[in-house]
Amino acid sequence: MSNEPVVKEKVDLDPRYIFRLTGILLAICAVVSLLLAVVNSATEPIITAMQAEKTAKAMAQVLQAEEYDPVSVSVPGVTAVSEARTGGKRVGHVVEVTTNGFGGAINMVVGVDADGAVTGVSVIKHTETGNIGTKVVGDSAVLGRFAGMSLDKGEITVNSGANRFDGVTGATVSSKGVAAGVNAALAAVAQLG
Repeated sequence: MSNEPVVKEKVDLDPRYIFRLTGILLAICAVVSLLLAVVNSATEPIITAMQAEKTAKAMAQVLQAEEYDPVSVSVPGVTAVSEARTGGKRVGHVVEVTTNGFGGAINMVVGVDADGAVTGVSVIKHTETGNIGTKVVGDSAVLGRFAGMSLDKGEITVNSGANRFDGVTGATVSSKGVAAGVNAALAAVAQLG
């Protein structure tokens, strides 16, 4: 290697060349954005229908009924409440709840019978950590432990208290999130009377 200094040459770019490259880049971005918008608008109805079907299946899973009629209630975390009817008689309510777990939002459906007791819990969507949070939200046996619980003994708590839900070791935040969602559902039904 020689010890000669490196001489950097100054490169003069023609402004027209820069504008041409910028225009090409903008055109590519516009085409890609347009394609994304078209794909989004084409798939949105399909995704919405699939989500509605998944919610309907979850509703039937947590509380069997012939029809579900929406009712209005205002409880934090509760996104929708439906009165469940069979043969014209109210058999309970199905409550859609969004609560927070370790990995983010947990969307779930809670069935509550006419006596105010939980009939079932089904998680529709979650972002919980695999093999930890999913031990709670993805396990029907764990979610089944809420069946029969009500607000008669106070709010449902995790691992302590009179109205105790035995959470999953290592998934305490997820367990508390689901318990909070069930409490919100029970509070919504209690508000309806």
